[in-house]
Amino acid sequence: MKVGRHFEVKACWSKAGIGTSMILQQKSDIDTSSTSSKNNSHKGFKLVFDLGCTPIFEQTISANAVVISHGHVDHFGGIFSHARAHNMQFQGSIPSYYVPEPLVPKLELARQIFSDIDSTTLTPSTSSNSSSSSSSPSCLGSSSSNTVRHGSSLPKRDKKHIMMNIVPIRAGQETEIMQTKVKNGVRFYLRPFNVSHGSHPACGYTVVSKTTTSQLKEQYVGMNGKQLKELIQSGVEIKETRIEERPEVCYTGDTCADGLFNHDKHLHDDEGTTNHEEKMSMDYKRQGFAAPLLISELTYLDPKESDLAKQRGHLNVKDIPAILDSHNWDSSNRNILFYHISRKYGPAERVLEQLIENLPLDVVNVTDVAIASFASPHYSLQTKPNGCISLKDFKVHSLLE
Repeated sequence: MKVGRHFEVKACWSKAGIGTSMILQQKSDIDTSSTSSKNNSHKGFKLVFDLGCTPIFEQTISANAVVISHGHVDHFGGIFSHARAHNMQFQGSIPSYYVPEPLVPKLELARQIFSDIDSTTLTPSTSSNSSSSSSSPSCLGSSSSNTVRHGSSLPKRDKKHIMMNIVPIRAGQETEIMQTKVKNGVRFYLRPFNVSHGSHPACGYTVVSKTTTSQLKEQYVGMNGKQLKELIQSGVEIKETRIEERPEVCYTGDTCADGLFNHDKHLHDDEGTTNHEEKMSMDYKRQGFAAPLLISELTYLDPKESDLAKQRGHLNVKDIPAILDSHNWDSSNRNILFYHISRKYGPAERVLEQLIENLPLDVVNVTDVAIASFASPHYSLQTKPNGCISLKDFKVHSLLE
């Protein structure tokens, strides 16, 4: 599945309550050579959405930009392992983690605790036969071969392995995504918007690209080189800088339908004045639904469980048409990737059949599903290398059987 002009879904794995992770990579950076080294993969800009403990974790290690939608463990449980592995594999490189602002202090505290645990070493005993050391609990047991002798030296663990650049995110405030190298004048930005995942702090995200170009001003177009040179020598600025902005991807994170509807109501603060951040949040959400790719959670596939989905802060398949209609969404040159499906709807064939049965045809025809988490040894379908399957392809496959 291709995403706009700049990204491709490289890998995804998701199952509700178990783990979720999405890896996007710049299309021009994807190396299809099987002989490429691991270190070469760091050169391609990767953007990871959520970082649960999933089978694709190793593929996330080279990413230096990770976006967290919310603080439930199945969406961020691999974050400290990622920071440590990235730091060690890429010579001290420190990744950036974009996290909803209310979660930042707790995440920093957890980072310190994990760093302390990771760097813990035994303290040499004060004597060769300490009675206290033999009676104290130890994972080393009481064998004399495990006793640390007085005066012996132990290697120290470095606390700097779990280093993280934690960037607080607020809905309605744009944030540039840090890149090790900006290519062709293209920069990427996060535009977070409010969603509704119970009472838990959560954000959805629209990723936009901004391409900076320098070109001849309109009034000088058509002049020959000599004329342009004379203007330059006389101090005239003949070029202008333009920035082309384009929505690339929308990632909903976990949310119920209320968090995704296009609400046209005016938003005001307690004093009745317009709330700028709320307005921008809604604008960012609208921009997301205009992006070439919508990556959306879809936890509940039984239309009868619509109320249960709302109660638990998730989407029901019944919600999808109304949400898309509220944004005047159409399927032209657009794709959807559904993820976060509950394990109770498995196996894979049953998941796909329910989606085809309950989604409009125009949606089915442009939809991929993160299905790798439902694979089994008896799985007969050919899942794409990125862990997805096309509903349209599955439908055709089913008709041919």
